[in-house]
Parts: sequence; C-alpha cells; structure tokens
Amino acid sequence: MKRHPRRAGTALLAGLVSATLLLSACGTGGSEAAGSEDPIQGGTLKYRSTNVQSADPAANTGYGPVVPLRGLVDSLVFNAYDGSFEPWLATEWTVNENATRYEFTLRDGVTFSNGEVLDAAAVKASFDALRAQGAKYAVVNSWIGNLKEITTPDAQTVVFDFNAPNSSFLQAVSTTSLGIVAPETSALSFDQRQEGLTIIGSGAFTLSENNGDEGYVLTRRDDYAWAPAVAENQGAAYLDTIEVFTTPDNSIAAAELRAGNLDLLHNTEPADKTDFAASDEITIRTEPLPGSALGFVVNTDVPGLDDVEVRRALALGIDRDAVLERASTIDVAPTSAFTASNPFYTDQADLISSDAKEAAQILDDAGWEVGSDGVREKDGNRLSFELIYGASTVSHEPNLAVVQSQWKDLGVELKFNSLTPAELNQRQISGDYALTWASSTRPDTDALRTNYKGLDPELDALFTEILAEPDFEGRKSLAAEASELILTEAYYLPLYDFIQPLAYRNTTKLPTFEASHIPWLGDVWLDKA
Repeated sequence: MKRHPRRAGTALLAGLVSATLLLSACGTGGSEAAGSEDPIQGGTLKYRSTNVQSADPAANTGYGPVVPLRGLVDSLVFNAYDGSFEPWLATEWTVNENATRYEFTLRDGVTFSNGEVLDAAAVKASFDALRAQGAKYAVVNSWIGNLKEITTPDAQTVVFDFNAPNSSFLQAVSTTSLGIVAPETSALSFDQRQEGLTIIGSGAFTLSENNGDEGYVLTRRDDYAWAPAVAENQGAAYLDTIEVFTTPDNSIAAAELRAGNLDLLHNTEPADKTDFAASDEITIRTEPLPGSALGFVVNTDVPGLDDVEVRRALALGIDRDAVLERASTIDVAPTSAFTASNPFYTDQADLISSDAKEAAQILDDAGWEVGSDGVREKDGNRLSFELIYGASTVSHEPNLAVVQSQWKDLGVELKFNSLTPAELNQRQISGDYALTWASSTRPDTDALRTNYKGLDPELDALFTEILAEPDFEGRKSLAAEASELILTEAYYLPLYDFIQPLAYRNTTKLPTFEASHIPWLGDVWLDKA
C-alpha cells in the first residue's frame, strides 16, 4: 500500500494527523516567530541542558539532551507539529497492511559531513550498529522492535521487514535518537561513540568541539541543502554555532537566562516557571510534552509493591492538589497514563483520585501494622521504598517531598535519590529499585510500552494488539484500555502531566517544531539587534 507523505487518507496516518492538531496550542505548526520578521544570519545560540552525557543521539532519549542533537542528525521522515509525517531523508514510503514491512525511497544528493554518501547501505549500517550493541541502546532498540532484516534493493531504497507488526515504527524513525549517522560512526563501538568528535551526521550542524559531560559545540554546515519539507529554511542554518552545556543548578541557569547569558533553557524550578510564564522578555512553553504523564513506575518484584492493594493505597495516598500547590502555575493534574497532548490520550480522570483515609484502611485491612518508627510492617517487610531518578528530575524534588510527607502520615517511608546516568541505567536494568521516576516523550502509543512492558501478561497482549493495529481509532481504543489497566492495577502512580519546558528569550526565534515539541534548529535565528 503506497503511503505518500503528504496524503492524510491512509489508515495508519489519517487519524493521527487530525488528532494531533490539539498539539498546536502555541500557534500554527508550533511557530514562535512573528511572520513579519526577517531571519538574521549568524550568531551563537547558547543552550543549557540538565544533562549532557554525550553527543550520541541514540544514547540520549530524554527531551532536554535531544533538543540540540536534532541539529546533528537527520531522520528518514519528519513528524510535523500537526502530527503529519513529511519528507526528509526519504521522499516517499510504503507500509504494508499489517505494518510488518516499511519501504523508504531515499533522497538523492545527501552527504554526511565527512563526505560519505547517505544511501541505503548507510541507513542499514546505522540501524545495524544499534542492534549489534543490544542493551547499551536498550531504549532505541525497543522502539525499533522485532526487526527481521533490513534489505537494500538498490542505492536509494531501504526496506525494513519485521517478525511482528510494528505500527509505531514510522514515528520511531522520525526521532532524533534514531537519526542516521555516517558509516564511519556506525563502525565504532558504543564507548567510542561517547567520546570526541565521533558522531558524524548529515544534519545542518557538525560536532566541532566535545567537552565530555560539560557539553559540546555544534557548527553550521554551509553545504546543507535537505531540510524537512515543512521547514521555513531549506538551506544552510542561520546560526553559526550552538554551544551546549550543563548548569547543575536550575536557579542559576534561570538567572543566566534572565541576564541574557543564555538563549534557550531546558527545565526550571517551579518558581521560575511561574515567573517566566508572566515575563515580557521570556517565553516558556506550557504544553505537556506529548508522551506519558510524570510519576512513579512501580517495581512489582519488591515486597509490598507486589501487592496490588498496597499499590492502590499508595496511589490514593497522594494528594495531587497539594503537590500542584507546591509546583508551578503551569503544571497540571494527570488525567490518564498519557499526557493530555498525546494523540492517543483519553480522559480517565475518574481513575486517579486521592483519599488518605481510604488508603489507610486498605493497608489496615491488608495486615500492614504501624511499627515503632512509624513505618508499617508485615511478615518482616517494611513499607519503605526508594525512588531513583536522573539529573533532569532534581527540579521536581520539592514536589517529591510533598508526597514523602503524605506517605509518612500513611505509615510509608519514601526515600529519593538522584543518580548519574550510568548508575540509573544499571539499577533499572538490574531491577535494583522500588520506584523509578518515569515518563516518555513520544507522540505515540509506544510512550506506555517503553515503561510498562513485562509487568502484566494482559497488558503485554494489549501492547501486541496495538502494534498490529494499522487504524488510528483502533489503536486509540486499545491505548485507552492499556492506560486503564496501568492505572487500576497501580503499576504507575501519576503526579502531574509531563511539563519539562523550554524557556527562551524572545530574541530567540523558533519557527518550526516537531510533534515531540523539539525545535528544528536549521531555521532557528537570533534577533539581538
């Protein structure tokens, strides 16, 4: 079945295009630049992320680190802000009826910054390299799915055949994390890709300086000429360079943005979010990112958390109104396991409630008695749990402290601890945690499967059905069932929708956004006259 990128009448894409129109809360196509202004050439964009672990797009799947890496690599297709899929490295594509075969026709004349040609063999090598590294690229490999083989009938055609249906694959290949790298990069080991200037893409910028976990510098590629079809600028980028660095303290970073020493900032403290929302000089994006809501993912292998009644009591024991009072004015209550901006969202607010008295009664009835230190015990086990998370979650710690206090009144101890990316990854893989802070920034049903697969056979069966369903409305109905099961079984304890926003000075112009709310950097420009 031919799926022309500009045609919205196909089963897989039609509903997605219409449903994701709700994402356009900040303007047509996500535009932030006034239409009467003429772009200015040159300048350095200074971007602060909460975490800069490397410049490897496939190793970075969180929203903040991915933003600047979008300038380094291009993708097969562009998932536009309105939800449509538009041409990029692929000029057209074909998807069979059960989403087990994807065929892409590649654009002519594209090269990587080292001079290598972007052809079918290069695309195949880029994906094969990720698959060969296995668990080191666990997240992106889960997005790729159960791939049987990649074939290259000719230099401009690449075909992906799956052992099982994968209706989320088109959205997956639109992401920065699955952006195409040069064969020279594909040939390297995982460790080699995390260091130096080893990441070579076909993007509008090249990696010109790498300072490890302190950041890196991207420099404009003057011969770039294959922007996404919907981008305002189809030639070389307007910016000269992009400086990427981390400032561990969110408040210091916010002060730097106010002073004009930063142009673009990811993540802020609640008070700064509120302040920026009322500022005449700074814009802060206030829409939840289109993925899954923010909260605690439960490890059901941990004593206590293996009991659904305990999990339900913990969910009821969270007073979300009190949490939101401590949060910023732009944070909103969760009404699903999805954020409200996800195209597959269905309002399930009735499944998310707070009742401390009922929570205590549930624990009493289940035999959990309050011990001498105030923590409930049963059969030698204590309701004492550790929440683990990475650096980008540090700004949420005041809100976590509200939950900690609420659970203490319930007889439950909550400890929380920020870990390095390596530590966090290792503990999640090994299962050495009780609760982990999680969300997923994908405008797709797979935003849930990433975090909740393997918890429940019924839930896994729903995920399999979703991947096999080509029709948008059919997928949305199944996604609602999955979200309901996650909430009723309390595999997930939601706090609020995922707002981890970009804030930027009004002199920073961001004309084009992807459906994931990531700006396309090729037409970003600075108006500092």
